[in-house]
Amino acid sequence: MDEKRTEETRGENKEVSLKDKHESDLTPKEKRLLEKEKLQSMGIMGKLEYIWMYYKPAIFGVIGAIVLIFVGIDLYQNAQIEEVLNVAVINAGLGDPTALSEEIREIIGAEGENQEVSVQTNLVTNAEGDDFDYYSRMAYVAKIQTQEIDILIMPEQTYEALLKDGAFADMKETLGEELYASFGDSVDETHLTVDSSILGSELAVDYDPLCICVMANARNPENAVKWLASLAE
Repeated sequence: MDEKRTEETRGENKEVSLKDKHESDLTPKEKRLLEKEKLQSMGIMGKLEYIWMYYKPAIFGVIGAIVLIFVGIDLYQNAQIEEVLNVAVINAGLGDPTALSEEIREIIGAEGENQEVSVQTNLVTNAEGDDFDYYSRMAYVAKIQTQEIDILIMPEQTYEALLKDGAFADMKETLGEELYASFGDSVDETHLTVDSSILGSELAVDYDPLCICVMANARNPENAVKWLASLAE
């Protein structure tokens, strides 16, 4: 009995000594014991506040590490994607660009899982339709500079306004004489004109006809020609 009391007394003295010691004088083991004792004496909210106060840097570190992992995975997956054709549609409605994308993939023979046809529908014009709105103008310029557009589809008045920029390829040179001739009066040096019904269901555009241009700095002119050839059939 006396031995048991002696051990209990020693435990009490040890607890008191831990509390009385300055934190800088505690060993790592003693610090863990002291924190454990503090947490045991707190309620749920107190424990949460204590953990947040003292372990905030570690928590943010873990969150940051998780975010970096997901960002890394996303960057890796995006790096594997090969955009085989970029089509931008001005004033597109609430159609289904995914359906058009898949249709074009079949036409140009894009077989790889990572080969992607991008159909961009975020460019809009002003009320008159003879130029972009402010934000679309900035986006358009950026996309042209970074070669993110191979084919541009637009209303006739927008085509006429953009023609002066000199951003469109020579259609006869791009299509080749035979394909160029097959379009007859629907094509000239810088654009192809088609009825909106050809692509209307996918794009839900509210203008007619559609003016289609290949950009002078297109990354994928061969695939652009493959798709345009299907419009002549």
